Amino acid sequence: MLAVRFAISDPNKDSLREIYLEEHKRYLRSREVSIIQSGPILNEGGSGEGGVVVADVGSLEEMRRFSSADPFVVHGIYRDVAIYEWRPTIGGRG
Repeated sequence: MLAVRFAISDPNKDSLREIYLEEHKRYLRSREVSIIQSGPILNEGGSGEGGVVVADVGSLEEMRRFSSADPFVVHGIYRDVAIYEWRPTIGGRG
């Protein structure tokens, strides 16, 4: 199953973002889940306002467990996190 995580940053935690950015990237690359795509969400000015992760997982619970251990989640850098099953209809996996 494909799962997608949409995470919106807490603008009051920008200073923590820099502290935990490399740890966050290492975690996403850890292969705890099979990430298909990942990257920041940018506003019109090009500043990061959150991130998206698309992963191939066995269940939404697996994605939730993975997400809950992400340093950006642990340290409250993400204000809101939503996880959904995703069924693409256009593209390589539909």
